[in-house]
Amino acid sequence: MPVHPTIGVSSTNGAAAPSSSPRSPARIFRPSRRIDGRIPLGLGLAVLSMAILAFALRVLLPEQQTVLEATRDLAAGTLVQAGDVAGVQVRLPEKAVRAIFSGYAADQVVGKRVATKIAAGQLLAPTQFEVQHATVAPGRVQVTVPVESYTASAGAIGAGDMVVVYSSARQAPTDRPPSASVVIQGARVVAVGRGEQGLGVTSGGGASSLSTTGKPVWITLDLNVDDGARMAAASRQSFLDVALLSTSPEESSRP
Repeated sequence: MPVHPTIGVSSTNGAAAPSSSPRSPARIFRPSRRIDGRIPLGLGLAVLSMAILAFALRVLLPEQQTVLEATRDLAAGTLVQAGDVAGVQVRLPEKAVRAIFSGYAADQVVGKRVATKIAAGQLLAPTQFEVQHATVAPGRVQVTVPVESYTASAGAIGAGDMVVVYSSARQAPTDRPPSASVVIQGARVVAVGRGEQGLGVTSGGGASSLSTTGKPVWITLDLNVDDGARMAAASRQSFLDVALLSTSPEESSRP
């Protein structure tokens, strides 16, 4: 009788034959790629902290102010020239704001004599200069009056300028149009005040600054005695406006 080989067993050595049924592939473990919620939260907190810090610094630190500094070393007794001073922007505490010359007040420094040694880069203050007593010619007076910040040519006025002074009523009349009258036809400006004083510190150091805009707040005029009396009375009874007057004969003759 014929012998039939057993299914799945080799006819020669009896080893099990490979099964014909397919095997499912092995599954590989792959971790879930979820973003850790702590990462965006940390980034958000960092950005918020930087924004709060920037805001705090902006509130606490004073704004930049323009002040005058020496461009070179100035020995005591030096007569200050225009090139010896320059404006520089600094951040300074509010307390010392009114103690330093404004960057717009070069006309108050040029021509003065230095009282103490000033180093290059040092901020300029009135205490560093010799006190100059005003010299008034015989029969003349010097009268100081308050002015608006926009006086003259939008605040552009300085010592030596010639001006006309107008007066207008503080309270406009109701029975007629408002008008102005000439108080002083022509007067020479002796000095202009711009509302600042100064402290001696270097621009790189931490000291004080200016809140002034550089606009005039008062002017001193050289007048004869009668004009001085009219000026003093007008400054207390009415509003004053100052206009620049041409010093050129050709310009003054034009209509």
